[in-house]
Amino acid sequence: MKKVLFIAYYYPPIKSGGSKRPLNFIKYLKKSDYDVTLLTSSYKKSYFSKEIIRVFDISFNKDRRGCRLYVWLFLRLITECLIKIGFYRSIYSWWKNSVIRKSEKIIEFVKPDLIIVSYPPVETLEIGLFLSKKFNIPLISDFRDGLLFEPIEKTKINKYKIIKENYSDIEKKIVSNSISIISVSHPIADYFKDKYKKMESYTVYTGFDPDDHLNVFDDKLVFDNDFFNIVFTGRLSLSDSSNRIVGFFRVISNLIKYNTMIRIYLAGEFDKREINFIYSLITKENVIFCGHLERKEVLSMQKKADLLLIITSVTRRSIVTTKIFEYLMSGTPVLALTHETILEKIVIDTGTGWVVHPQKVDLIESLLKKIIGNKKFYNSIKRDEKRINFYSSKEQVKQLVSIINKNKRII
Repeated sequence: MKKVLFIAYYYPPIKSGGSKRPLNFIKYLKKSDYDVTLLTSSYKKSYFSKEIIRVFDISFNKDRRGCRLYVWLFLRLITECLIKIGFYRSIYSWWKNSVIRKSEKIIEFVKPDLIIVSYPPVETLEIGLFLSKKFNIPLISDFRDGLLFEPIEKTKINKYKIIKENYSDIEKKIVSNSISIISVSHPIADYFKDKYKKMESYTVYTGFDPDDHLNVFDDKLVFDNDFFNIVFTGRLSLSDSSNRIVGFFRVISNLIKYNTMIRIYLAGEFDKREINFIYSLITKENVIFCGHLERKEVLSMQKKADLLLIITSVTRRSIVTTKIFEYLMSGTPVLALTHETILEKIVIDTGTGWVVHPQKVDLIESLLKKIIGNKKFYNSIKRDEKRINFYSSKEQVKQLVSIINKNKRII
């Protein structure tokens, strides 16, 4: 049985869409007869077990409560000061350094035949590089976002020369030292193929886990069937400042005047700017802000809705959120406000909904009126269950297994 050390900073109990990818991959790698140990972060203490190794992260970057907030602020201040004077540092550097100090113990404990690292953050790539080179272990690098291609940290990269230089160096070293690169979407995979001609790069979607959708119905959640219920779950623009919702909510304002029997439910993380923007709609009771909900509640909402909404940036065609895979499995029609993205391809490929440019307000309004007011049009959606199944985590990990098995360096 091949032993795999899977390195991912984002993993439950951290509540992040990024944590689903390693969670699903590890589950189905184990079902494919791989012995997998996860190396991840902890905000309580470090500990080693056969299933998971947690290394304490003093930064508390995703758990800034009480006195931990002051620790985070202090370390964030140090980070910013160092970057401004030309020394690369990030809030995750403290965690990375702790992992490296424990590297001998980690490798001796796991004895891996293969290392898989999941980016972001960039420190997982650095840890993977360090362990792979020091202990001569094959490395597969996984990109949930582009590092230099359509980067999620575009503002920081453009602002600080030291960050751009550091990321460029890391990317080159990853390509030189990885036996394969996998990514969440074709544009990222194609970028590596085009820029680094000899690099083996593949697309392995995050996918959905059918087991997540068993027994998800919450009897406490009841939609009023007299209304047309639209549901949005997840984040709007917290991780992508170019993702704007102004156009959509202008449409909603107009639709409420046109048809008061519409309700839109918003469940997830929203920043103050977004909440302030939709406040006038919330007070009219046509828009219901649910805040953060447990995962089972979210999946239940998706199944019970009349329409699911997803909005993406028009500047990052490679982005594929975990949310779209949940939507595929829900059985509910999807309205995707996106343009020439992989998400658009998935919705069209699976026959699960409609696609319209997120900035073309008139087209959005016209389409929504048709979806809500024309039952024949609403019921015209023809889901392709075979294509939907292709996007399951089980099927996607089969591709990852074939990538691993064909490499002769892995014992």
